[in-house]
Amino acid sequence: MNLIKMEFKKTNFKAYFKAALGVFAGILAMGILFLFIPYIEYAAPKGEELFREWDGILMLISVLHFVSFGILAAVIASKLIIGEYGGKSAAVFLCYPINRKKILNAKCLLICGFITAVNFLSCSAVMAAVSIVSKIAGAELVKPNIPLLISIPCIGILSGVLSSVTGIVSVTIGWKKRSVPAAIVSSFVVGCLLAQCFSISYKNILTVTAAVCAVTVAASCFVYGILAKSIDKLEV
Repeated sequence: MNLIKMEFKKTNFKAYFKAALGVFAGILAMGILFLFIPYIEYAAPKGEELFREWDGILMLISVLHFVSFGILAAVIASKLIIGEYGGKSAAVFLCYPINRKKILNAKCLLICGFITAVNFLSCSAVMAAVSIVSKIAGAELVKPNIPLLISIPCIGILSGVLSSVTGIVSVTIGWKKRSVPAAIVSSFVVGCLLAQCFSISYKNILTVTAAVCAVTVAASCFVYGILAKSIDKLEV
């Protein structure tokens, strides 16, 4: 816990929080736009059903969240891991009289906690705003399979965890290249690939999200082990 507090104090999270607010604003605008797509004169008939159901809207918003916050997670992880252990000040960090794996664990837990929290808050706020706008505009959407009061908090947390582990996997790829851009690009690619899984059954969005999250977390544990061993073997 002390290590997490130390990492929190020396990291400028104000900038990342502002970035999270920017992501929230962008997704909110997209979410409201989704409500009116079925009413566009030349909307494709096959694509309309996705925007006429709450499950479809929730799926699109959750995908936007985990891809966007996955990139933000990669940015933060790159700063805390690649920037410190692969930069000019690496010798200073490597000389700390603390187990390197414990420091790495603290960094990753801090990233996961921050990303999961802001993702949850953003997803909940966006869906609440979209719901209010739909009532004001009189948009008629098909009721969800699972009540929104249950599915939204669950998906907010699950997509936050998914974003976090995507960032950790991506920074491992970037670490191999000692490249921050490589980590960020990897996060975008991984996010886009995982997004395809949600098209399997958007009507069962909660089940699909939980399944994708479980598989990704399991894979990330293996990848994280590689990252930890690599950093532990670094020489001053």
